[in-house]
Order: sequence, then C-alpha cells, then structure tokens
Amino acid sequence: MKDKKKIINWVIAIIVAIVYLIVSIVFKSWAYSWLIWVVYAIYRFIAK
Repeated sequence: MKDKKKIINWVIAIIVAIVYLIVSIVFKSWAYSWLIWVVYAIYRFIAK
C-alpha cells in the first residue's frame, strides 16, 4: 500500500514538473511559475 502511494506521489511530481515547464515556456514567465511550486508544496503538506 505504501509503495502505491509513493508511485502516485512521483507521478504527481512529474506531472507538476511538466506543467511547470509548459507554462514557463509558453508564457515566458519563469518569474510567475514559482506559484505552481508553492501550490504543489501546500498540496504535499496537506496530503501527508
């Protein structure tokens, strides 16, 4: 059960990284894209 949760967390982390790159490249706004990481960090904190 713990391994499945670990895999899901990795999949979410990879998706977040891909979304981060796409948003940053498409909108050329590396400065604002840190907000995605803040949202992800809050999600990780709540998900624990």
